[in-house]
Amino acid sequence: MKNSTTGLLLGSALVIGLSGCASSASQSSSGSSDRAWYQQPVVCGIAGGLIGGGIGYATSGSSDEDSGVAIGGTTGAAIGALLCADRTPEPVAEPEPEPMPEPAPAPEPEFEPVVLSSEVNFEFDRAALLPQAEMTLDEVAHRLRENPDLRVKIEGHTDSVGSNEYNLDLSQRRAESVRNYLMSQGIAGNRMTATGYGEERPVATNDTDEGRALNRRVEIDRQ
Repeated sequence: MKNSTTGLLLGSALVIGLSGCASSASQSSSGSSDRAWYQQPVVCGIAGGLIGGGIGYATSGSSDEDSGVAIGGTTGAAIGALLCADRTPEPVAEPEPEPMPEPAPAPEPEFEPVVLSSEVNFEFDRAALLPQAEMTLDEVAHRLRENPDLRVKIEGHTDSVGSNEYNLDLSQRRAESVRNYLMSQGIAGNRMTATGYGEERPVATNDTDEGRALNRRVEIDRQ
């Protein structure tokens, strides 16, 4: 064998150097782009090729030096590149948190419309409330206190007997009479509107006593 001692010493030195590069590379937690130049797989492959070629040269006979160098260099290059390959695990993407469900909207407070008939709740041709009306309005006030966000409209109506101007004034006074009573029961005035419509909005015919009685009324409904 030619230069066997020299080849082995050179190969041993390169093996130690390559092992140090590979050890440093394996201890690095960052990617290959952050490594030193001597820790890159290409550099390690070249060093491995030199190591393998040196060992192949040192261990081959004079008749097969070329093949020994070629085989040793190829093998060493592959091993060197593998030793310095980036083994940093791929980062695991954390699952995105599921969006919180939107809270269901609060249910709308219920309020059944109330109709005060003038035949029972008001004196004839007057706006003053009768005791029967006050009993009904006490229940309305109770529902409004239980639903503080609820607002109502109070609408007064009359039949067609008399002038339109008179009926409009009478319907307004009756609507305000209802609103004032509810305020006396603790209901804020800004939660209620009182509007008189006179004879403009009949619910029955004004040609009969029964129909006119139905038209003389005060309605309370939610706004």
